[in-house]
Amino acid sequence: MKTILLTAALSMLFALGVNASADGTSAKAQVRTHIFQTNPESVDVYVAKPAGDLVKIVVSSNSGTPLMKVRVKKQKTRYIRFHLNELPAGEYTVNVKQDGQSISEMKVVKN
Repeated sequence: MKTILLTAALSMLFALGVNASADGTSAKAQVRTHIFQTNPESVDVYVAKPAGDLVKIVVSSNSGTPLMKVRVKKQKTRYIRFHLNELPAGEYTVNVKQDGQSISEMKVVKN
């Protein structure tokens, strides 16, 4: 229940931030992301962006080998959960990229 409420609250905050500007006019929106690990078995990624912009989310091993990939293009907002339960214990990197450049990154540890 807490996860659902947290997700809903984050969704509303990011959605408002993407479409609003200080003077009340529409401005070119940027991609907003939030990566968090609520338990050692999964990693959650929230992306808010203009529809049509391509964003790639990659979970990589400590050596840099990509293990999981997701592309987000059509949706304005997307919440993705990566389950790490089938991976061995270790350190992993979650990276959100746009146009080949990293816009958000987080190291996560699976016990």
